[in-house]
Amino acid sequence: MTAARALQRAREEVRAAHALVEAGFPSQAVSHAFMAGFQAATAALQELGETPATRTAVVSAFGRRVVREGGLDHKVGRILRKLLEDRNDVDHALAHARAHEAREAIADAERLLEVTAHWLERRRGAR
Repeated sequence: MTAARALQRAREEVRAAHALVEAGFPSQAVSHAFMAGFQAATAALQELGETPATRTAVVSAFGRRVVREGGLDHKVGRILRKLLEDRNDVDHALAHARAHEAREAIADAERLLEVTAHWLERRRGAR
């Protein structure tokens, strides 16, 4: 998958998350919010030539390569980790998310997506 395709998929996941929370499925929306952030992080890492094998490895590599070394705001790196933790809660621990929690996760995923997309644009423009 290319970085452009990963960003496209991230945007699709955000739309799916919105649809799910509005349809009364906030826990599933949280899971899709994480996938949006995960795809955005994957796009950034692909731009750097990295393809970590697991979701946890993507989160770690994103924090190291894109946030710490790449100059992205540290708050954005924390967003991805929080989205992973929330996803693990709803998918593995079967916790129930409330609608407002899902909307917060979606807003965080949208912020991560947009900041990462701008980071990619700046990086490509610098070449």
